[in-house]
Amino acid sequence: MIDWNSDKTRVELREIKTTLEMYGHDCRVVRWAFAYRFLRNKIWWEYRRKCLSFLRPSPPRDARLHVYFHLRGGIGDCAANRVAIMQLRRLMPDAVFYFFTDTPHAAEVLFVPDDKHVFLAERMPLWYRYDLAFEICLSFKTVHINRNRVKKLAPQLIPVLKAGLARQEKLKFLVGDNYLTDEVLGRFMAAHRESQLAAQSYLSGLDFDTDTTGLLSPQLLDTCVLDKYGLSGKKYVTIHSGVNSLVTLNGRRPLKCWPEEKWREFAALFKTQFPDILLVQLGGKNSPAFDFADVCLAGKTALNELPALLNGALLHVDGESGLVQLTRWLNTKAVVFFAHTSVDCFGLKKNRNLAAGLCRPCMWLIGPNWYFDCALGYASCKNLDALSAQSIMQAVREELEKSATAPTA
Repeated sequence: MIDWNSDKTRVELREIKTTLEMYGHDCRVVRWAFAYRFLRNKIWWEYRRKCLSFLRPSPPRDARLHVYFHLRGGIGDCAANRVAIMQLRRLMPDAVFYFFTDTPHAAEVLFVPDDKHVFLAERMPLWYRYDLAFEICLSFKTVHINRNRVKKLAPQLIPVLKAGLARQEKLKFLVGDNYLTDEVLGRFMAAHRESQLAAQSYLSGLDFDTDTTGLLSPQLLDTCVLDKYGLSGKKYVTIHSGVNSLVTLNGRRPLKCWPEEKWREFAALFKTQFPDILLVQLGGKNSPAFDFADVCLAGKTALNELPALLNGALLHVDGESGLVQLTRWLNTKAVVFFAHTSVDCFGLKKNRNLAAGLCRPCMWLIGPNWYFDCALGYASCKNLDALSAQSIMQAVREELEKSATAPTA
């Protein structure tokens, strides 16, 4: 656990701040980027406040707080962010939560639309029209507070907001424009071998347990979804290629994704040892369809059907991905193999996490190409190459045997 107030941590953070400032002083491009973002965030938003606000309706000013969340990233990021959101829900049980996500419909995998959960599908809303507004990814940023409304309707929230704002001010060089610096924060967390949620816990003022788990709403786990795909009453294990549905592949294989030939080898081993258990492939529209899967649902399901499909599985097998993060909120356990992402940052304690550890995680280290390129120039990730189909099969067999002998509730 990071002690954010220790002298050692403060020096490390100061070193990061100094490094960012140094590159800013020496590089026009960096200075222009920060200047552009400053002007956009200040002048443009102020202009919209004064001239454009009347064009869009505001949430009602009733006896409930109206809280806006901008959830950055994909399903996995949103699944992790749900921990902080549920902590805020505990403090604001009657508030209306509005979700705007970078990945369309990602929030629908985690929350049921009702009078307290509203999904914003259009362009980014005017966050200052809400009583509270937060932006969450690796960091946690409070972007707006209607103090009078909060004091009146949720005074219990004031100490949390005050603590969070003070901490965000201390780390303003990382939080002030997290679109530019979230990856720097990520590298800091990886170096400390900390959970991705440790920064959110601190910056939000909520100080929650980063290992928090739970179950999604029963509506999201409706077994009717299994009927739809002929899986009701069947024993099955889900697999996923690890490909992010938002990434343009152009014939390339992401560095953290197991090659198809290893999946094929694993499937052959699996069917030999467990012929009565189906292999069901999940994935998005750009996931490669595996012809060796008993049931291939890649690109065939709606996002909000994934929780029920995963929850009905005996086990999920995957590289580190958004579906793995989703298992935080399901009964299903996952066997997860890690490549260049940090098992300390992204591994869930409930899962079986496999990492060769041949070199340090290099996620975010080489800019936007980190998803496809090794920081050391290798054609593939050595950590992933070291995980054979036999080693994955052994872990899967052990987990299935363990679950078969576990006492029923």
